Amino acid sequence: MAKTSGKNTKKIEKGTSPTIAELKFMLYRIRRSPLSLVGVVIIVFFAIVAASAPIIAPKPAWDLTKISDPFMIPRATWFSMPVAPSSAYPFGLTVDNYDIYYGCIWGTITAFRVGITVVALSLLIGLTVGILAGYYGGLVDEVLMRFTDIIFAFPGLVLAIVFVSVLPNTMTFGVAYFLPIIALVLSLITISNLAFSRARITSLRSMLWLVSAVVAIVLSVAVLENYLPNVGFGLSFGKLDKVLIALTLVGWPGYTRVIRGEVLRTRTEDYVEAAKASGSSDIRIMLRHIVPNAIYPILILASLDIGGVVLTAAALSFLGIGAPPNYADWGQLVQRSQGYITQAGALGLYWYIWVIPGAFVFVFCLGWNLLGDAIRDILDPTLRRR
Repeated sequence: MAKTSGKNTKKIEKGTSPTIAELKFMLYRIRRSPLSLVGVVIIVFFAIVAASAPIIAPKPAWDLTKISDPFMIPRATWFSMPVAPSSAYPFGLTVDNYDIYYGCIWGTITAFRVGITVVALSLLIGLTVGILAGYYGGLVDEVLMRFTDIIFAFPGLVLAIVFVSVLPNTMTFGVAYFLPIIALVLSLITISNLAFSRARITSLRSMLWLVSAVVAIVLSVAVLENYLPNVGFGLSFGKLDKVLIALTLVGWPGYTRVIRGEVLRTRTEDYVEAAKASGSSDIRIMLRHIVPNAIYPILILASLDIGGVVLTAAALSFLGIGAPPNYADWGQLVQRSQGYITQAGALGLYWYIWVIPGAFVFVFCLGWNLLGDAIRDILDPTLRRR
């Protein structure tokens, strides 16, 4: 198998540019893994469903709610009993007669929004914190990683419930929130450079860090003491927005640990030492040399986490603290069947009110997990070119 793979790889790369050869190699790896191909097909299918939602699931004329928001599920009647699937209602109606088909189709957009947004924000925060902790080490590493461990100490779902419950509907963000954090980070970097390395206070780099930290501290004190205005802006959050924020606050520590370990490994490589010797700045070294060589494991983790994030968001909606009432959300559709689960015979009689939205959640999460395996096969250097 190894010889065959090697011959095929050489055949693919012969006579083509490196970029085209790399793309062909990625497609070759995906084709060799049937399950990965299934994951790609599933995600592409859901992407098509989400993109064509206004076409395949428009607002019906019989909607009694008369709400223009397309994410609010239409209601067919004022009765409170489920209705079986029919030509008029392909997936049936929930308790209170909300259209399951409409909710599942538009819920696909909600799932993509939740999964991709939360993972992207968590990845950004985790990447920033992990790089700072791993590159500078010392006191910076201790403070940042101990704070990360505090987040890890709580169960993720429980902590997400707490964040959703305590987050206000309106928040004002001013410089008084950000300047102290910036001052703390700059101070930790300055102390770490002086205490845990051989840098001298007279060096240009140490002086720049010291001056930046002092300026940030002075500005923070001036704003907190009202000598300078607390310039900022206000934001209003809906229930789903608070879910996104809560899942982001819970999810970033996992990426921080992974990227920190990769940075600790990468920062000792010869090309990093050569960049330092040539006088490159820390920012350039981190962005140009360390991140491109340390980010692959965290990208694999991110692709695998999207399904888990959607499942957690569905759990929050099932508990009643997720999406707004009657919103196109799979977890909330399953929650509507809760009253029938414990009734004798009702679970099988009204199977469609929980099986269909539950199947959407299951297949969507399965697709991302299989796609994550494909991305791992493509990006993991220990599996490549075998």
